[in-house]
Amino acid sequence: MTRELKEIPRCGRPKANGQPCMRRGGPCSEHRTAEEVRASLEWAQQEVKRRDTVEREWLGATTQGRPTFVQAALLDQQGIPSCHVWQIPAGEVPRHLSAIEALRRWQAGACAMCSASTGRLLVDHCHKIGLVRGLLCASCNTAEGLGSAPAFVAYRERPPAVMLSVEEQYGSVWDGHDGDADRQTGERNAAHVDAAEALFSGITSRFRPNCRSDRRVDE
Repeated sequence: MTRELKEIPRCGRPKANGQPCMRRGGPCSEHRTAEEVRASLEWAQQEVKRRDTVEREWLGATTQGRPTFVQAALLDQQGIPSCHVWQIPAGEVPRHLSAIEALRRWQAGACAMCSASTGRLLVDHCHKIGLVRGLLCASCNTAEGLGSAPAFVAYRERPPAVMLSVEEQYGSVWDGHDGDADRQTGERNAAHVDAAEALFSGITSRFRPNCRSDRRVDE
C-alpha cells in the first residue's frame, strides 16, 4: 500500500531561481509570510484550547474515585481488573483522539489492571489479531502474557478499548504492518508464552496454580 498524494497541494511559490516550490502541503515554512506564520500559530493555540475543553467535557469526573493499588489487589483476588469498576465517559470519544490517545486520557496514568500510577504505561495488544486492548504497567503487562488468573481472563474479554468502544491496530500500516505476518507472529508468541507459563507457573500469586491453565484463543 502506498500513500495517496495526488490531492495534497504543492507549495507552488517561486524559489530563488524562479521555479515553483514543489513541496507538498501548501505554502511551506520557507515561503510563508510573517502574517501567515502568525495566523498559523494563533490557530494552533486556539485548537489546543478547544480540544482540551472537548476532552474535559468528555471525561467529566470519570477519572476520579478509582480504587487504590491496595484496593485493586483485593479486586484482583475476586477476578476483577481495576478498570472494570471505573466510570465510563457517557459521550462519544472526541474525533481528534486516536484509540490509544483516548485510552491515555481516560486511564490518566493508571494501570488498567492494578491502578498503579507510577512509571510508564505500556500499550497492551492481542498478539493474534493485533488490536490494542489497553495500557498496563510493566509488571502487569508481563504478567498478562504469562497468566491465566481470572482477573486477566476478565480483562481480555472486556479490555479498556472495548469499554470505550474504540479500535486501533497495534503498529502502523506505513511501517509494513501485515495481517498474515501478524497471525504467524502471534502463533509463535503464543507458543513462547505457553512454554514460559509452564516454566514459571506458580511463582507468584498472579500465576495461581489452582486457576485453569487453558489459554484463550484470542490471547
